[in-house]
Amino acid sequence: MSEEIKQYILKNGLVLGGIYVALDIIKYVYGAEFFVNNYVNFASLLLAAIFPIYYLLQYKKSQDGFIDFRTAFSICTGILIASGFILLVFNILLFNIIDPRFSSELLDVTINTAVVQFEAIGMSDEQISSAIEIMESEANFSPMNMLKGFGFTIVGYTLFGLLVAAITKKNNEFINQ
Repeated sequence: MSEEIKQYILKNGLVLGGIYVALDIIKYVYGAEFFVNNYVNFASLLLAAIFPIYYLLQYKKSQDGFIDFRTAFSICTGILIASGFILLVFNILLFNIIDPRFSSELLDVTINTAVVQFEAIGMSDEQISSAIEIMESEANFSPMNMLKGFGFTIVGYTLFGLLVAAITKKNNEFINQ
């Protein structure tokens, strides 16, 4: 991978990471209810999909409309991993240093939201209690657990990068001969 591509990935990963941190600060200021809001989370997911694709297409345009699979994959996945790492560091600081109580507040809101959804689909009280126990046992905002979660997120980023690269690649036949 060329130094130019590395710098492109880093620059745009930092921008997206900054946007994610700004969104999390806004969600934090508005409270735990806003943090688990489906519309806000959908907007964040949409941003995660659109941003790397946009910058991948910008790079492709700067290369006269050509980009190979490896470069497309590297740019898309690299931007997501870089931005995700920035968000991970911020969240570790937020939940463990800045405001450790916020994680328990967030867990309470998450459980309350889930209970309402469970009741709406007709789960029994016993099933709901069991689901809550599982949620409480698995909810841990320790740096190690957050790092493990980021590992699974990287798998998702990689799959997304593979899909986007397969769709956007366009080899220059004159160069490849």
